[in-house]
Amino acid sequence: MSYKTLYITLRRLIGERDVAALRSQLLQHGPVMFARALSLGSPRVVADALSLLPISDRITVLRHLPYPLRDAMKPLCIGGSQRLYMQPWSPAVLAMRHA
Repeated sequence: MSYKTLYITLRRLIGERDVAALRSQLLQHGPVMFARALSLGSPRVVADALSLLPISDRITVLRHLPYPLRDAMKPLCIGGSQRLYMQPWSPAVLAMRHA
């Protein structure tokens, strides 16, 4: 199966919100081919697909996505923990240490 054919299948499954079939495609084709096919889409499509996968599968696919695509997805990743973004010397961290 070509990347484009797999991408078309993945787009259909994302639109249908069919988690079981999407995961089945990942298991059938492997994370490398799945990520390469998914990378044909926009960052929003990739984020939607990843949101449907369990966290372990999500991490596996993310590792195989091209860096520019992962970088373009950063604005879509909202609601993360603030602790991930704070530097150890930032005022917020120093205030938490003294509280």
